[in-house]
Amino acid sequence: MFHSLSRLLLSSQNTGYRLSLRLLNTSTPITRGRYATDQIKYVKSVISSSKNLEWSTLKKDTLEIKGSINSQNIDAVFLKVMVNGRNFEAALSFAEYLKSSNAELNLGSINGLLVLFYEMGKENELSEEQKAFILESYKDLYNKYKVLDSTTCEKLIHALCVINEWKKALKVLEDIKLTSKPSHSAYSLIIASLFNVNKKSDALKIIARSVADDRPIQHTAYVAWINYIIRKYKDKKTITKYLEEINMNIFNNSVSISEQTAQLVQETYSNLNWNAQFTRIRKIDGECMCCNQQLDCLKLSEEEFQMLQQNIKQKLIVGSDLFLKTSPDELDRFLRFVNNTAPYDVVLDALNIAYIARNGNLDRVSVLSMVVNYFESQNKRMLLLGRKHMLGWPRKQMQQIMGKTCSFFTDDLSQDDPYFITAAILSGSHTDIVSKDLLRGHQFLLKDEQLRLVFRRWQWQHQCMVFLNKRRKLIVQPPLKFTPCAQKKNGAWHLVYEKPHETDSFGPQINDGTPDLTTWLCLRPPNASVNK
Repeated sequence: MFHSLSRLLLSSQNTGYRLSLRLLNTSTPITRGRYATDQIKYVKSVISSSKNLEWSTLKKDTLEIKGSINSQNIDAVFLKVMVNGRNFEAALSFAEYLKSSNAELNLGSINGLLVLFYEMGKENELSEEQKAFILESYKDLYNKYKVLDSTTCEKLIHALCVINEWKKALKVLEDIKLTSKPSHSAYSLIIASLFNVNKKSDALKIIARSVADDRPIQHTAYVAWINYIIRKYKDKKTITKYLEEINMNIFNNSVSISEQTAQLVQETYSNLNWNAQFTRIRKIDGECMCCNQQLDCLKLSEEEFQMLQQNIKQKLIVGSDLFLKTSPDELDRFLRFVNNTAPYDVVLDALNIAYIARNGNLDRVSVLSMVVNYFESQNKRMLLLGRKHMLGWPRKQMQQIMGKTCSFFTDDLSQDDPYFITAAILSGSHTDIVSKDLLRGHQFLLKDEQLRLVFRRWQWQHQCMVFLNKRRKLIVQPPLKFTPCAQKKNGAWHLVYEKPHETDSFGPQINDGTPDLTTWLCLRPPNASVNK
């Protein structure tokens, strides 16, 4: 394989490298250890300042410097430094040196070259020799290792997809799943490759698998999907019909798209004479600032809520990860308590609520009392869930609070978050929760992707949050009146997208768990009216 590599690199030298590369990281250890940067700085300095490099001397001098580069990984590290630094002439020279010394490329070096050819292939068609190297790498690696590590699998998938070897890429995908979840990009590149060769049904199957693995597809896959539709169909109505499948996929999986994908969708629909505009959604009522339509509240069906409730019950029965830090006795006491006192209108995460006092110069009990009084004034039946150490707080105030609520206090080492989630769901579909905890960790405990989506919708529709303003006045943020995910209404689509993270010039903003309402796309059919 190495001799074909040498021919490949030499034949590529005359083609030029007018590429803008964004190379993926490899697993080669470069910056480990106290003195590692000294070695890397030295290597970079010599390579960048010299044209006719003496590689034996450079390797010898590098190894004399303290650091993590050693005789086993030095070739891979050299190659990575040169590829990441876009110094391809030096990389070619080093490859010739390896050839002349009859050295065999190690796994790290092979991975680095696979990344290089993937990046090259994104911009220009690879030569036959370059394609042959990728295929030989695939063959030789499997002959040698039988089962590949996940890092090598990822690099191999990228390289195979760039030359449309999707069948081999699918085989490698299965190997990744033996030890870990494939990355977003691995899934998306395979999906894109399948659309590129008009294998739509296969692509949709992989999309379903990526969603099940919590790996929403990336821009690469959306580009290939849209291009497939435009390539196959010429009539605007037919194109619109199949673009609808993309929107429905986004809706069904409750995902947001990237800003880059949003721009592509906006341009595609504009070319079909649709009114495609970027917009924002008003938080108070979900109204689109472009078309004045209000997003719907996509309430859980009775079947969906029962599915969520049943899953919670099953976790309690089998003692799942939901209660890692609780005792069987406490769990039994809690279940009997809920069975005897439910249903509730509101479940309060007492400790979470109390700690907003840190931002308002009020004591914790006073804040908790304010929240309880607020919901009491609305005639709400409350369950207060706290920890036992809270019983040591000012006795009179705590007794007043407990007199207005049902209350349950867990051991101080228990996880109280799962208790209030469970109490609310077991209480019924009408029950709200009060907490600033975004509950992200608990979503991951739900292994089924459909359950995670249902839980997220339940959370949006039932989670209240409390804040203190600068005047120490209590602000209660009610659950959203709309569902902040992609949806269709009166023929118009509204899609949420994400901008790359930017520093806010107005300072940090409160993260209340609501998706960004300033980054939406409004898609309306030709001649669609605007609500007044």
